[in-house]
Amino acid sequence: MGEYQREFGWNKPPFFERMGVEHQATRERVTLFDLTSFGKIEVKGVGALKLMQRLCDSNVDKPVGSAVYTQFLNTNGGIQSDLTVTRMAEDCFWAVTGSGFIGNDLAWIRMHVEESDGEVTIRDITQEYACLAPWGPKARGVLQKVTKDDVSNTAHPYLTTKLIHINGAGVYAQRVSYAGELGWELYVPYNCATMAFDLLMEAGKEFGIEVGGYKVLDCLRLEKGYRYFTADITVSETPYEGGLGFCVDLNKGDFIGRDALVKRKQEGITRKLCTLVLPDRNDFTQIYGGEAVYHEGKVLSRVRSGGYGFTLKKNIMYAYLPVELAKQGNRFTVELIEGRQEAEVTATVLFDPKGERARA
Repeated sequence: MGEYQREFGWNKPPFFERMGVEHQATRERVTLFDLTSFGKIEVKGVGALKLMQRLCDSNVDKPVGSAVYTQFLNTNGGIQSDLTVTRMAEDCFWAVTGSGFIGNDLAWIRMHVEESDGEVTIRDITQEYACLAPWGPKARGVLQKVTKDDVSNTAHPYLTTKLIHINGAGVYAQRVSYAGELGWELYVPYNCATMAFDLLMEAGKEFGIEVGGYKVLDCLRLEKGYRYFTADITVSETPYEGGLGFCVDLNKGDFIGRDALVKRKQEGITRKLCTLVLPDRNDFTQIYGGEAVYHEGKVLSRVRSGGYGFTLKKNIMYAYLPVELAKQGNRFTVELIEGRQEAEVTATVLFDPKGERARA
């Protein structure tokens, strides 16, 4: 935030209450997020499947319309990218990644093309599509008002992508949510984005719709145990250490990093990413990430990311801990900006641990 932060120092930011409004709306009603800056990469051709299978630790050889949460790995099994891969057609995949990682992922995909795969074209289509995300328990009510297509749970289940129409515009509606709520990422042709945004906001009035920003997404995803690439998971951690072992499919055939993961699984991990809270205070305290975590007077680890969970009224942080110490109830000392405080290991996912709300 730079110069702007000088106005409020290291204390509660002036937009804290606004974040609470957006957070509550997302959990209780519906919030519209503009995620247009997400990176979108199209991989197309007869070699697309072979290439994506080699890059991903998950099996992406799924029916057309399937969206798969996955990772690209390096040869050491470290996480090179954290993204969603969707099969748009038999020979076409979309890789949707974070706003700051487009160049990284585009280069990684191009680096690993092999002639034996067959013909493949790789395009950055980020600026061809906006991404509007209505998320919250009332999201279906809003979306159904702007399209004649069936968006019921039966017709459009979780982790599927379908072409729907909004005022004549073809929109790829993907059932995913970084907030852990019912909702869609709507990939709208750029020239139709303003029209779609206005229609969604108008339709959402009766549901108490709000607009949401990237800041509140941190609060929402921390309550859900969702990781953030380059902070919680990096090239130095494997999916097993980062709590993403459920993404790994060792039986699908060879992929980059597989041998390292097999070895790591056989040997067992020595550390894991844990969720901690400040049990002795429910009011806000500033957590930036990078704070030292102490055990028996010595620095043991550091906070990877953290923030305030408005639903739970808890200060939440993620940190890697040795597996022998990563037990619920164990306490550690954290060097926060306000001074040292006690942090307690808790359940990995604090809100809706079974993920039922996103699948509703």
